This record gives sequence, C-alpha cells and structure tokens, in this order.
Amino acid sequence: MNANIYEIFNSIQGEGIYVGTRQVFVRFCGCQLSCEYCDTKEARSAVKQCRIDCRYIDNPLDINTAIDVINYLWTPSTRSISLTGGEPLLHIDFIKELAEDVPKLYLETNAGFPEYAKDVADQIEIAACDIKLPEHRATDDYPRLLDAELQTVEIFHSRGVETFVKIIVLPETTEKSIGSAVLGIKSIDDSIPLVLQPVTPVNIDVRQLLDLMDFAGSHLSNVRMIPQLHRSLNIP
Repeated sequence: MNANIYEIFNSIQGEGIYVGTRQVFVRFCGCQLSCEYCDTKEARSAVKQCRIDCRYIDNPLDINTAIDVINYLWTPSTRSISLTGGEPLLHIDFIKELAEDVPKLYLETNAGFPEYAKDVADQIEIAACDIKLPEHRATDDYPRLLDAELQTVEIFHSRGVETFVKIIVLPETTEKSIGSAVLGIKSIDDSIPLVLQPVTPVNIDVRQLLDLMDFAGSHLSNVRMIPQLHRSLNIP
C-alpha cells in the first residue's frame, strides 16, 4: 500500500480544540476543493517527493516507510498523528493500514466524502471536520457540499469518534452565511463543539467575531473562537 504524501513532520497543532498539542503530521496530496483562503495550496496535487525534515523521499510512499518515519519523529510529548492535507479521506485504504501499526489517529478533513468517512470511522479517534461557507468559494455546488459535510459529521459522531467542527471566518462572514451550518450541526447534536477560526493573516473585527459567537451559541452549547497558533509562532 502506498500514497502520495506532501510531507511528514513533528510540530504543534495550531487549530481547533487540541491547539497546542504535539503531533506528528502526515500531509496527504490531493483535494477536491479550491478554498480561496487555503494555506496549503501546494498539497492540492501530487508531488514527486515527500519532505521529511530537511530531506526528501520519492513518492508514492509505501506504508512501511511512512510508519518508520512516524516512529522516528515521535517524541515523549507527542500525543497523536494528524492526518491532514490536501484531503486525507482520498487515501482511506492507506489510513486503514496505517491504523494497524500507529496510535491515535487525528483526522483533519474537509468532510466532503461521507462515504469514505463511513468506511474509515473505526480507525479514527478524533475527527476535526471543516464546514465551508458560500464565501469560501470552495465549490460550484455549495448546497451539495454542505449536505455532504453534515453527513460526515453525523457519521463520525454516531460512530463514537470524538468530533468537532471548524468554520473559517472571513471579513464578509455573517450570521446568515453560517446559519445553515450551525443549524445543521444542531440537528445532529447541539453539544458538538464548534470552533470559529478567523482567517489569517487578515484582521477580523472583534465585534464581528463576538456577534458570530453569540449567534452560534444561541443554538450550540460549545462554541469557541480559536485563531491559528502556529501562524503566530511561525512554525509548520
């Protein structure tokens, strides 16, 4: 089993409810979306070599090499393996085989593939599910994407995976534009954590952020505003 992987590295989780946690990151290549704010555009397509620290290994990477690299990068304070991208759910067979040999998989997904989520849910311990907004311009068919994302959240949540949702806030984001996502999460379980993440490096008005939190908080019991930590620390 092999996969096209952009990079593998050890760093600090900079987003979501596990911000500040040490992880080994496996960044897969390939993504079906084209979000305007994406900060990993280089991982949307396949690359010839996978970066590991300051060296490179030819792609595609076989599963045993990936496991060896993960074990090499593991440290005493490391707590999980972040499967990120790109979109890791495009590599579910690789993930299922990886899960047989490494601990605690933390999935960072755009949640656009509920059928793949269903297939890999038993191997995932934590699922960080993005929900896109119309202003993200991620796809030409936003209603279809939102429906798929909510299905994915429901699948992971119902299968006992620790699940939270992340929404990127742009300057033009309003209560109306997050409304369908918030109500969709509420229809699954209003206790699912929602992280509103201000886009970087743009400065978002604090009043706007607080108003969005209050709107979401009127429907959900666990709403947080968490900016990207790794950008402020200038780390991967």
